[in-house]
Amino acid sequence: MQPGVYIFSNYFKFDKIQAMLNYPYPEVPRFELDALGIHTSYYEAGTPNGRPIILLHGMSTSADSFRETMHELADEHWLIAPDIPGFGYTASTTPYNFPHLVEWLAAFCEARHLPPVILLGHSFGGTLAVTYAVDYPNQVEKLLLLAPAVLSSVTYPDFVKRIGVGLGLIDLGSAVSQSKLWVRRQIKTPFYNPDLMHDSVWDRRLADYELARQSADVLKASAFHDLRPFLSNLHHEICMVWGENDGVVPPSDAAVLAGQFPDSQTHILPECGHAPMIEKQVEFQTIARTFLASEK
Repeated sequence: MQPGVYIFSNYFKFDKIQAMLNYPYPEVPRFELDALGIHTSYYEAGTPNGRPIILLHGMSTSADSFRETMHELADEHWLIAPDIPGFGYTASTTPYNFPHLVEWLAAFCEARHLPPVILLGHSFGGTLAVTYAVDYPNQVEKLLLLAPAVLSSVTYPDFVKRIGVGLGLIDLGSAVSQSKLWVRRQIKTPFYNPDLMHDSVWDRRLADYELARQSADVLKASAFHDLRPFLSNLHHEICMVWGENDGVVPPSDAAVLAGQFPDSQTHILPECGHAPMIEKQVEFQTIARTFLASEK
């Protein structure tokens, strides 16, 4: 597919899509290793084939947010999804900044003995993916980015307000309220139509929030991480996927980033919020399969 912007058709009705899905999805096998001295948990699916895909999750979630994607794409791809430090079952770390996280990711790939990888990053994980590609360009084949929060430093603190967190909570070192009612409401706000989601999705998201320990650190790190001077240096093939109704990372960011990336394509999914890999699985997986199979 040639670079450009594509609006995905709403051909599928949700009842038809729901019949095609496999809820509740079972857990993906989880493993552990040490990377940069950080005890790291990761999920793995598919058959090792020399072309690994690293999946990097967003803030206040975990690698389990890719459970659907890993089950559905494992027939053709080798997928490895680590819990980023401070989330899921991976240990917390300090200092919490992108240079440190990039070195952790490099150490993870080395410990797992991986060749150059394809990076699939969502939101905060998209920012980490781009940063890694800037610092280690020869270790990255291509990038598949889902609503990457690359420009969050530019709109901070508006970015913080959009995700429903008060700046005072960040100053206190906590970006997740202790109120169960608030959390149950919060986990549904990124979705365009949460009523259509399977109940097991919310059970998993609640578990992610309970394990999220460094969300405030992510927001602080994002405030001082301006990638704009380096974006034009990326010459990797890049595919971006955005929900048209994303209230966390606005889809208008896609046009800005597309103007910076020399070789990119953008897909906008109607009636979709901030988690297209969950809310628009069939559409996202179709895009992913096409992009991952393409050869330059």
